[in-house]
Amino acid sequence: MALEDLTATIIARRPDAVLFGHSGSSSGHPIIAQVSAIVAQALPDVAIIYGGVHPTYFWREILAREPHVRAIVRGEGEETIRRLVRAIHLGHALHDIDGIAYIRDGEPVATRAASVITDLDAYRIGWELIDHANYSYWGGKRAVVIQFSRGCPHLCNYCGQRGFWTRWRHRDPVRLAKEIARLHREYGVEVFNFADENPSAGRKPWRAFLEALIKENISITLVGSTRADDIVRDADILHLYKRAGFERFLMGMENTDEATLKLIRKGGAIASDREAIRLLRQHGILSMATWVAGFDDQTDLDLLRGLRQLISYD
Repeated sequence: MALEDLTATIIARRPDAVLFGHSGSSSGHPIIAQVSAIVAQALPDVAIIYGGVHPTYFWREILAREPHVRAIVRGEGEETIRRLVRAIHLGHALHDIDGIAYIRDGEPVATRAASVITDLDAYRIGWELIDHANYSYWGGKRAVVIQFSRGCPHLCNYCGQRGFWTRWRHRDPVRLAKEIARLHREYGVEVFNFADENPSAGRKPWRAFLEALIKENISITLVGSTRADDIVRDADILHLYKRAGFERFLMGMENTDEATLKLIRKGGAIASDREAIRLLRQHGILSMATWVAGFDDQTDLDLLRGLRQLISYD
C-alpha cells in the first residue's frame, strides 16, 4: 500500500488510538515516524502508541524527537497495551503502568519493566481479522508469521533479542499444531514463517510440536530460524523436521572466525556450522546463514577470510 493510501485510510477511520508495531530492523523506523506524524497532524487528539524492538531500546530518542508519540510500549506488549489504552481512555495517569515510556514534565521517562508473559497461549492472534488473501510468501503462497517461542537462552553480546524477550518460553506444542492446521484448513494458509529467534532451544517441547503437527496430516511449508548447534543436536530427529514441513532454516552463524565467535559470546563453532549445513542438505532442507560484519576489530583481511569460509561451507 502506498504511503498516501495508508495514511488516508487511517485518517478516514478517525480512530481514538493508532498502534504502531515495529517488528523489523531499525532501518524501518523512518517510515513509522513519517506515517505517525502525518496522522497526528490530521488527528491531533489521536493517541499515537509505538512498540517493538527498536522503540524499546531507543525510547528516549524517539520521544525527544517525535512529540506526537503519546507512549512507547517497552518489551512484550499484549498485556501492557491493554492497561495503557484503558488508562488513556479513562484519563488516568500513566506512571503506574509497567513497561512503558512517555513524556512527563517535558522529559522522556520510563516506568519499571513489565513482567514477562509466562503463558504465551493466554493471548491469541485474531486471525479472523486478517484478509489472508493479501499476504503471500514462498512463491506467492498464502502465508502467515507465527511463533512457537519467545526469547533465547544464549548470551550473545551483540544481540538485542534476549534483552527484549528475556528468558526463553514456548507455547503448548499440541495447541500450536492444531492452530496451524486450522489456519490451513479454514483460511488456506500454506506457508508458516516462524518469527522465533530460537524455536528449537528446548528439544523436548520442540519434538512434541513436530510430532503433533505431523499427526495433523496437512501439506504445508514451514520456514524459520535456529542455531546450527541445535540442528547438529537434533541429527536423529531431522526427519521429523522434514515430515512436519520444514523447507528452509536461517541459521545465525554470525562469523567464521573462532576468536570472534568467542569475543561475541556466540557459543558456536565452525565445525558445527559446517555439519549443520550438511545435515540439512541430507534431509532436503535449504540452509541460509546470517553473517555479521562491522565488529570493531575486523579488518579487510578478516572479511575476505570469512567470505572464503562461507563459500567453503557450500
